[in-house]
Order: sequence, then C-alpha cells, then structure tokens
Amino acid sequence: MINYAKYVLLVCPFLVLSCFEKDTAVTPWPGEVITINEDIEEYFSYFDLETGSVVKSFPVDSWQISFECIEPGWHIQINSGDGWFLWNSGQTDIDADIIPPQGILWAYDKQSAYPDSTAAGNWVNIVGNDKIYTGYVYFLGKFVSGTYYDIKRLKFTLVDKDHYRFLMRSEDSGIQDTLNMTKSDTSSFIYFNIYNKTQVNLEPRKEQFDLIFGPYYDLATQLGVTIPYLVRGTFLNLWETSAVLDSVNAYEQITYEMLGNYVFTKQKDVIGYRWKDITIDPVSGRATYKVKPQYSYVINTSTGRYYKLRFLSFSIDGYSGFPRFEIKELKPLQ
Repeated sequence: MINYAKYVLLVCPFLVLSCFEKDTAVTPWPGEVITINEDIEEYFSYFDLETGSVVKSFPVDSWQISFECIEPGWHIQINSGDGWFLWNSGQTDIDADIIPPQGILWAYDKQSAYPDSTAAGNWVNIVGNDKIYTGYVYFLGKFVSGTYYDIKRLKFTLVDKDHYRFLMRSEDSGIQDTLNMTKSDTSSFIYFNIYNKTQVNLEPRKEQFDLIFGPYYDLATQLGVTIPYLVRGTFLNLWETSAVLDSVNAYEQITYEMLGNYVFTKQKDVIGYRWKDITIDPVSGRATYKVKPQYSYVINTSTGRYYKLRFLSFSIDGYSGFPRFEIKELKPLQ
C-alpha cells in the first residue's frame, strides 16, 4: 500500500500546517474531563459516554468504502477522511473506454444529510420487494495534490438482508474481481480494504459507543471562501443515539429538568466540527483553533441516559487534533 502524506485541496494550499496549530483552552467546569489521545486526523476513535472511555481506535487508512448492515440497509459510504472520493460515470459497462475527470474533487458523503446524500447515491432503487439496480460504474480514487491515485472501477450488483456483491476493476492492471461482503449483526457498518481485497470488521458493537471522532470532508469557510475541506469532528452513533446543540444556556446551567425543552436529532454531524473556530495567518499559514465555550451538546444514549458535553480545547503540547472535553450525566433532582 502506498503511504500518502497528509493532503489538502489545492485551491487553498495555505489551509494546513497542522503541526503548528494551537488553541486556547476553556476553563473547565467541575466534572469528568476527557482527552482523545489519538490524533483525529489520523485515527477514528469510538467513545462511550457511560464509561467515559474510548472503546476502539483504528487508523484512518484502514478502509476505503463501507456498507450499511441493518437488514434492509443498502447505503454505501466513502472514506473522504483519508482522501477517497467517488465519481459516477453514468455508464454501465465496466470495461468501457471511460476517462474520469482529473483536477476536480469527485463526490463525497454529505454528513449533514446522511443517508440521503452519499457519494454512491441511489445505486439501487427498492420498490416494495423489488430491487432495481442502476448498474452504474463508479470510479474510486485517492485525491492527492490535484490527481487521483489507485483508481478502481466499482459496480455494485447485489444487496440483500445478509450480503453485498460488487465488481472491482483496477484501472492500472485491468484485473477484475467479484467481491462479496457479509453484513454484521452487531455493527452498523462493515468495511472494505481495496488493497488486500478483504472485508474488515472495524467497528465495536453498536451498543458499546455513542460518538465517533475522526476526519471527513465538508464545506468550510476560510478567509471568506467556502470550499470542500478536510475537517476533524464528531459523529453520532447512528444506532439509537440523538443529540441537540444548546448555544443559549451556559454549560453549568443545563439540568435534567430542561430536557423537555430540547428537540433532539439523529443528524449524524449534529456535533460535527463547528464547535471550534479557526484563524489562519495568510502570510505564514499558521492556524490557531479556539473552541466555542457557548456550545454545549446534550446527548441521549441508546440506554436512555442523558449527558451534557462541552469542548475545552483541541490541542496537546501545541499540536492540534486531540479534542479535550468535559461530560456530566444529567439526572433528576432527588
């Protein structure tokens, strides 16, 4: 496997000098303070609120595409956090003479609209008990400095309650494989590594975590310009976890008795990355992060418990990518 260095969309090359990023810490309110010790640009970390611990971490480059596991599930995700993007050719012949576009960003999953806006889109249409497959050929590639590498052609051909099947053809060698994926009863997603052509079951059990920390592409505005940009943030566990942002009440003022005033959502990136601001020096490219102390998140876990969470900082020893936050369980007054 080729080990690529960290990358960034070349439209704004000054947007990353991450080893120089610093941020200003917020004075914590008394409670449990947690630090994610693996850089969330390099690792996905799964966090459990009940135990206050990371239950599993794995390198970002462990997978390229993932598949939804629930019995009627059919959605496919792309690992934009590691620079992978998808282009739909609109054609159905995997051996056709197709030249994908270079120099532009292909499609990535829109996390705020998941699952209705994935890069793969509606590759299958389900009407009652019938499945109508588009048969489209997709190009999967890793975007580095304006060019796509390790390009594979993908054609998804089957999904049922237990399996997925797809064709994968290497753009370099022309070698084509028929690959099968087996859904997991215990996880929300199964993952695929294109280099060794194997299924990798990376997630912990779906009931064992509430939050996922890691990188992904999203629209971000810097210096007045909004572009797709590699961000680092927080996802909800899509299985029975919901949350709400409270930017009105101070963290210390949020109590169990206020829960009835909130409208909780299962939007995957309701926490996302916007709990921090970034300031970039256009001359030096130096980035400074500052968390938003007025942003508190109230989270309802799969076990029916409620926690409030506030971020305190984003750096360790001057290096960004290490969220530090406080959590406190909300309980009724005795």
